Amino acid sequence: MKRSLLSALSVVLAASSAVPASGKGTQAGVYTAEQAAEGAQVYARRCAMCHGARLEGTVETPELIGKFVANWADRPLANLYDYLARAMPQNAPGSLPPQDNARVLAFLLRANGAPAGKAPLPADPASLRRLNIDPVQRMASRSRN
Repeated sequence: MKRSLLSALSVVLAASSAVPASGKGTQAGVYTAEQAAEGAQVYARRCAMCHGARLEGTVETPELIGKFVANWADRPLANLYDYLARAMPQNAPGSLPPQDNARVLAFLLRANGAPAGKAPLPADPASLRRLNIDPVQRMASRSRN
C-alpha cells in the first residue's frame, strides 16, 4: 500500500513538473534574433567541433535539429538549459557562462524553426521552467535560419 502510494505520488509529481504552468511555448517568440545570432557565434567557437558547423552531428554526437527537438518536446525549456549548463561542451562541461548557455539555446531554437520575439531568453532556470518546448512538427513548418 505504502509503495503503491509513493509510486503514484512520484508519477503525479513527474507529470506536474513536465508541463509548465503558463503553457507558453517556444512558438511564442521566447528569444531575440540578436540573441540567436550571438548564440551562433558561441556555437561556432564551442560546439561546432563536435556537433558540426550546420548542427548535423557526427557518428559520435547527435544532430541538433529535427529529432533533437522532438526528444525535448513538451518539456520545460529549463530541462534543456540545465542539460547544456551541466554537460556541455563535452570537452569542458559546465564551462559556459549562463548567458552563453541561453544564447546557444536561442540559436538552437532558431535553427529548429522557433520564431524570434522581442525579449531575450532568460538565463535562469526558474524563468525557463515556465516555458515549454513545442513539438518539432510545429517548428518544422517554419523555415530554418
